[in-house]
Amino acid sequence: MSSMVLKAREFKQTVREGGIRGAFRKYGWKMVVGIGAYYLVRDITLYVLLPYFVLRNI
Repeated sequence: MSSMVLKAREFKQTVREGGIRGAFRKYGWKMVVGIGAYYLVRDITLYVLLPYFVLRNI
């Protein structure tokens, strides 16, 4: 398995055991940056790039 999958499983287990607070204690600001980056990429794709390409082809 890839390293990313293993880290995701470890993070999920940490959240189950200690909640969000426990995950923040273990991962700190890396967790905040990772979640922020995920939502930034998702929102740019959904609300900027996708409409741009749809309108460009019409």
